[in-house]
Amino acid sequence: MAFFYRVLPIVFQLKGYKVTDVNRMRKIGVACRSLHELKQKACAKLNVTNDPAEINIYLLDGSLIDEEEYFSTLKPQTTLILQKPGEKVLTDADLLYDTLRRVNIDFLIAGEKASEFLTENLKAKVAVLNNALNKDDSKTAFSSRDEHPEWFHGLETNCATKEAYLHRRCQDRIRGYLYKTIEQIRSSDVFAKDPRARKQLSRAKIEARIEKKMCIALCDRTGEFKCHGVWNEDKCPFGTHKINPYRSKEELVLFSTWNFDHKIERSRTLIPLLLKLASKGTADEADLIEIYDNLFTIKNLRLVHIVCHDKSSHK
Repeated sequence: MAFFYRVLPIVFQLKGYKVTDVNRMRKIGVACRSLHELKQKACAKLNVTNDPAEINIYLLDGSLIDEEEYFSTLKPQTTLILQKPGEKVLTDADLLYDTLRRVNIDFLIAGEKASEFLTENLKAKVAVLNNALNKDDSKTAFSSRDEHPEWFHGLETNCATKEAYLHRRCQDRIRGYLYKTIEQIRSSDVFAKDPRARKQLSRAKIEARIEKKMCIALCDRTGEFKCHGVWNEDKCPFGTHKINPYRSKEELVLFSTWNFDHKIERSRTLIPLLLKLASKGTADEADLIEIYDNLFTIKNLRLVHIVCHDKSSHK
C-alpha cells in the first residue's frame, strides 16, 4: 500500500461554508457538495496555487477535516481554515489568548497586548492558568451533550459525547504526524533524486496500521491525564502536572497546550533514518514497523505538559 492513494469524491447536498486562511486575513463563502469541491473552489477564490490535494482543511478548534463522510456532517455556514503546506494553523499565543478569554481573565483588553504578554515566558503563564482552573468534579462523569451542554458550547462538531470528540482529536493528532512525515519525505533530496529510494518509500505500509494502534487509554477511569515528564526523565519531576479535559470546557481548551513528545525525534532522527535505509535499498518490513512504532505509538511518544516539553535537540 502506498503512502498516497486516490479517494473518489463522495457527493452530498449543496451547502455553504465560510473559509479563511491561517492568518484570518480573508474570509470567503464557498458552496459545495464535497470536501474535494470545497478545496478546489477555496483555492481559486483565495488565489492559492497549490494542488488542492496538498491543502488541509481545519475547524476553528483545530480538528482536521480529512474524510468526505466527516465533512458531510458539518453544519452549513461552518467556518473552516485552509492550510497550505508549511503553514501553522494556530500559534501558542493564539490558543492561550482564546483559553484566557474563555475563563474571563480581566486583563485581556486587547488582542495585541495579550499576544505580547503570552509570547514572553509562555510556559510559566500556562502553569499559573492551570492552577487557577475550577476543579469542580460534579459534571466530570457526564458524557452526552444533553448532560453537559456548556462543555460542547462553541465546538463545531456533531459528536454526541465527550469520548467521541476526544477520540476524534486523538486521531487528528496522529494523522498530523503522518502528514508531516509524508511532507518531509517528499521534500527530501532522496525522494526527489533517487528513483530506487522513491520506489521503496512509496510502497511503505504505514497508514494502514494507524487505526489499529490508537486505542490505548492514557487517562485513568475518571479521564485524568498525567504528564510523563521530560523526554530523558523517568517521570514528571513536578508531580502536579495533571489535567482532566472531561471536567470542564476550560480544561478541554487548556488540554490543547499539552503535547506528545518523541523521545527519539521524528524530524531529526527517524525520518533521516528512513531516508538513509531507502537510499541504500535496505528498508525491509521490520525496519518500517520499527520506524512506524517510534513515530506513532507510545513506544516512543510521551504525553507532556507544556512545561515538560523540551523542544531542543534530544541527545
